[in-house]
Amino acid sequence: MRHPRAAAAVSALAAVLAGCGSSGTQPGGFTYESTLTVYSGLPLQGPQAPEMRSMLDGEILALEQAGGRAGRRAISFASVDDAPNANGSWDGKEPRAAGQDLDAIAYIGDYDSAATAISLPILNENDILQVSPGSPYVGFTDPSPFAAAVEPASYYPSGHRTFARLIPTDQQDAVATIQFMRAEGVKRLFVVDDPAHRYDSAIAAIVAREASVSGIALVGSAHVSAAQLPAAISAARADAVFFGAAPDSASEQAWRQLHGALPGLRLFAPSTLATAPFLAATSASAGSTFVTSPILPLPRYPPAARAVLAAYRRTFGTAPTALSLYGYEAMRSVLAAIARAQDPANRLDVIHAYFHLGWRDSVIGRYRIDAAGDTSLDRFAGYRVGPGGRLIELRLLSG
Repeated sequence: MRHPRAAAAVSALAAVLAGCGSSGTQPGGFTYESTLTVYSGLPLQGPQAPEMRSMLDGEILALEQAGGRAGRRAISFASVDDAPNANGSWDGKEPRAAGQDLDAIAYIGDYDSAATAISLPILNENDILQVSPGSPYVGFTDPSPFAAAVEPASYYPSGHRTFARLIPTDQQDAVATIQFMRAEGVKRLFVVDDPAHRYDSAIAAIVAREASVSGIALVGSAHVSAAQLPAAISAARADAVFFGAAPDSASEQAWRQLHGALPGLRLFAPSTLATAPFLAATSASAGSTFVTSPILPLPRYPPAARAVLAAYRRTFGTAPTALSLYGYEAMRSVLAAIARAQDPANRLDVIHAYFHLGWRDSVIGRYRIDAAGDTSLDRFAGYRVGPGGRLIELRLLSG
């Protein structure tokens, strides 16, 4: 249940926004009189819900602190739940609703790469700026041997870029992971992937390539569902395993099975597995589990973040997370683009303004977004997992 002060904050924000008139656009940039609406699409149900709600509340706080405005324009806010269906897939209903809303000016989300693969072409076709606080799959922004040949062009039916993300790509995550492995003395690596979840699994092939060029011997690979996985890893005499997979029950089971059969094996996870539910479910292997993530310990963020974190506590009556800062900056950057656009109600002008914001001194660090939609942020934390799934920082890495 949401804290009463959080509910009050949302009500206050709604009061600020209610009845405000402004302008909106049709796809292609045609302007007409209406309101401007920023959408937020995050998975608000399921195991990641508490973390995602802290990100959503960061967005709400940023809009509230801006007085519900971007420059002189009043902004409405619409939060939609993009949690996957019962079968673990996304149907695109939420971005489609935004695409059909002539008032929509921007969309914050999605967090999961598989969700972004659905939402990005829908929003792009409707010329809606999309800013993701997650979604590291490299194929959304860059041609890569680890993405499909038609990517990233297949995500942009309009022919121009509309997507940006605030965290580094899988390519950078892989580089940082190999740095971490080398620092921890890994010599022989076995890589596990998950073809049922290709967006979460793509990093496995990148790690395999990076290992081979950095002096770590790649001694084998297999799918997460492979029979006798512990036996294959043992036969390869691996001293570490990298998991490129989704944080689901199959991965949890394989993780526990490996640790039970090979308790001395070091298990390395990318940021996509660094979810509180996954780490808690695999906590029996805590001392042997290592995680690389661009989401840093709170003290690692700039001084400006402290004031925002304090305001979050006052507003919502609960402790923020580092993800709260990413939600906050996603909203702040969107509002900055709307305020700077030549016509704030013209979607194409807002997109152009976003990609020309330049360097931003933000609560998540100083960064800029390049023409492809990638952030210049490249810092990662190398964590060991402690009791109960708690992350213990071991070193700072770069991608």
